[in-house]
Amino acid sequence: MKKKKAQIDNNQLRKSVEQAIHQPRLAFYSPLSAAVMNYWKNAVPRYSISDELAKIVEAALAKKYPELTRRVTKMLKSGKKGSKSSVSTRARLSQEAGEG
Repeated sequence: MKKKKAQIDNNQLRKSVEQAIHQPRLAFYSPLSAAVMNYWKNAVPRYSISDELAKIVEAALAKKYPELTRRVTKMLKSGKKGSKSSVSTRARLSQEAGEG
């Protein structure tokens, strides 16, 4: 039996990207992850836990949710080109989400 592909809700997508632009930080509880990342931070000069985690999580999300990741990436790239006003950002995100 084939798994049905989930439909991406353009309103939720736009809202999620706006939230991510304003607050891009994530937090989660994982002693295992903390220990592994702290090991590398202690062992490697100038090692960035944040940069490493971003690469790992982004790669995993792209693998698990390729279409959603593609659309979010496109929206984020287009959002960085123009002005930072919330009205123009909202209009750009609506256009990218396919609503205008």
